[in-house]
Amino acid sequence: MVDIKDYSVAQVAFDDALQDKYFEGIAAELENVVPRARTRRSTSTLGAVSSDSSAKGLGASVVGPSLVVFDQALSEEDRQDALDCQQFAEAVVRRLPNETSNEDRYKKYNEALLAVGWVTESFTYKKYVSKKLTITMNEAILQVLETVVSGGASSVLNLVASGFSTLKGDKDALKIVDAGSKKNDVVSFKAVPCITTPGGGMSMLMGGLDLVDKEYNGNFLFVTYKTQGLQVFQGAGVRKFNRLAFERKKNMVYAYNDQFADGLFKQLTGQ
Repeated sequence: MVDIKDYSVAQVAFDDALQDKYFEGIAAELENVVPRARTRRSTSTLGAVSSDSSAKGLGASVVGPSLVVFDQALSEEDRQDALDCQQFAEAVVRRLPNETSNEDRYKKYNEALLAVGWVTESFTYKKYVSKKLTITMNEAILQVLETVVSGGASSVLNLVASGFSTLKGDKDALKIVDAGSKKNDVVSFKAVPCITTPGGGMSMLMGGLDLVDKEYNGNFLFVTYKTQGLQVFQGAGVRKFNRLAFERKKNMVYAYNDQFADGLFKQLTGQ
């Protein structure tokens, strides 16, 4: 591969004033639309997940072009909050113009997550032209994710691999994954495992891969994909959840999701 850009972003701390300023913009967006009826919360079915769900890959969900999976030690409240935040960030990105660059899409995604309490501990991204003839997208994403996994790497990667296995058999979820990429020239997907931290909090890891392909016509995740000469963008990051920050603005997050996140979420069933 030939590197074009390779960036590393330092830890970004949470700031109340910056959060307030960010949500002034969100409030303005909401004022310009007719309020929609409150929708069912994204994780309303999580309470039915069995205690051995980690072995079966259950509890995983798609949120737009993202696979979100959970450490089974996380509470239902943790998982619900994580999914609400991921829906919010993906809804913000979905509203961007089609011509928005990969860098700007990730910038807006990161800004949205920080605004709802996910403090960035690290984020790196790389942009290059691929010399590889082919890749298998889901396997390549696991390799990207591995760059930010430290202790317990195998359990995290196994959790994501199990989620991929369940997603592969869920046709409705795959339609959600595919929909965003069909709207522009970028084939995009993220793996987002949420895990417990040693101090009892919650961390969100992310490994994402985007391919700029003007000839894309669907079905990219579990097939061998021709990549030679394509522009590739990969991102990887670690974030820690600040629940107090989320609580300050959670009602606006719910309102935004009700308005703009329709069709982004599905709990995986493997069918």
